[in-house]
Amino acid sequence: MDNIAEAVALLRRQAELEIRLANNPSAAVATERELEHLLRRLATHPHAVNAVLQTALALRRTPDTITARDVETWTPAI
Repeated sequence: MDNIAEAVALLRRQAELEIRLANNPSAAVATERELEHLLRRLATHPHAVNAVLQTALALRRTPDTITARDVETWTPAI
């Protein structure tokens, strides 16, 4: 479940960084660097990220609005 919680937090942070990139081009270099680092961390938990994305799809919500509890409730086998 720790991987799920980390994946949820990372996906939320990813959404924040993408919004920052869209709204503040002057911070693009630092933001893109942080985003690349975040994506590498997400890649270390492919099953957790997939569980979060599948839960978001099933609940018809965006991944950044999903909680670890949502994932646990929707996929109790994790």
